[in-house]
Amino acid sequence: MTDGEHPANGPHTRTVEAGYDRVAEAYLSTKNPEDPVTLAVLEDLASDLPSTAAVLDLGCGAGIPVTRWLAHRGYAVTGVDVSARQLELARKYVPEATFIKADMIDLAFRPETFDAVVAFHSIIHVPREEHPALLATIHRWLKPGGTFMATLTVTEFEGEDGDWEGWGAAMRWSHHDAETNRGMLRNAGFEIRYAEARTTSGTDGVETWLWVEASKPS
Repeated sequence: MTDGEHPANGPHTRTVEAGYDRVAEAYLSTKNPEDPVTLAVLEDLASDLPSTAAVLDLGCGAGIPVTRWLAHRGYAVTGVDVSARQLELARKYVPEATFIKADMIDLAFRPETFDAVVAFHSIIHVPREEHPALLATIHRWLKPGGTFMATLTVTEFEGEDGDWEGWGAAMRWSHHDAETNRGMLRNAGFEIRYAEARTTSGTDGVETWLWVEASKPS
């Protein structure tokens, strides 16, 4: 369920929503379902999860590769995305998962609902002033001993591109540098297993992300 649109970032969210609605198919075409870095991280996550785990995928997009991989492992997966078109694709490719259209900062789940929360390439679209509260909320949603796995960022940035990747859509990004992200995770109550910069290459070029695995203390 959701509490409704967050009043502080309506225009920001609408830009992200409209952008992903417009480029959903083009964006999906950049995804490698067999990306070795992502699959290795997911295998690492699965090694700590019970077979009946409940997993929340924040910013699930079209569900490939992350949501689909988790669902095919038999986990009870809930995917969340702000883009209706992305979710149409996700329901097509991952029919066994549950999907919610919402801004992740407006979600409301009961405490200790999930065994794991994942957020790949998605928190970058949330206004960075909201990141501390979002991480604290994710911590609250996790069961004791639960895992948070995400790609955060190594550089600070705030801005908008009016023609993202030449796709004819605007997009907004908002994020912190690596040390700020590590500090926010600790302040939210997480124990960090790793939060390290890793560089990968793909159809959308070479990118460096802060790959994070953190846990809620038991």
